[in-house]
Amino acid sequence: MVNKRHKQTGFTIVELLIVIVVIGILAAITIVAYNGIQERARDTTRQSGISNLTKVLETYYSINGRYPTSSGSTTINSGWSTTADASWQNLINQLVPAYVSVLPRDPAASTITPAMSGGSNYDYFAFSDSAYCGSTAGQGYLLLYHLENSSQVNRLLGNCTGTPVGPYGPASNYRVVK
Repeated sequence: MVNKRHKQTGFTIVELLIVIVVIGILAAITIVAYNGIQERARDTTRQSGISNLTKVLETYYSINGRYPTSSGSTTINSGWSTTADASWQNLINQLVPAYVSVLPRDPAASTITPAMSGGSNYDYFAFSDSAYCGSTAGQGYLLLYHLENSSQVNRLLGNCTGTPVGPYGPASNYRVVK
């Protein structure tokens, strides 16, 4: 009788576990990196949208001598317009198509939470009287938006001599006073 030795081929359980752990670590790193890239891309889109919106508002101001009114929000108060509810349509009605073909929206606007409360939306408030920074009605505005992967930005363009408006909440604030 001949003794045959059988050499087993294949991987051991330990080797398989090591490979699975390494693949899991690589997958986790890839997912985290991908999410960061997506957040930065949405932040860039937001900043571009806000830049375009401010240009449209300045064009409106140069022709009309005042900024468009804001009104109708049910998620903030009736003096605001926000993409978080139907009030954004009030701003669209004043600007589209005379000043721009499409008004920008937040790239992740999927919630009903306004930017001033940390939501992914745009909020707009036009100064309605001299209580804000000492300006008269229509001579200033406030835009709010929320960045995901960057520090929030607070900008004030112009002189605020009276009661300041903002900055609001965990959002970036872009304030203009004429």
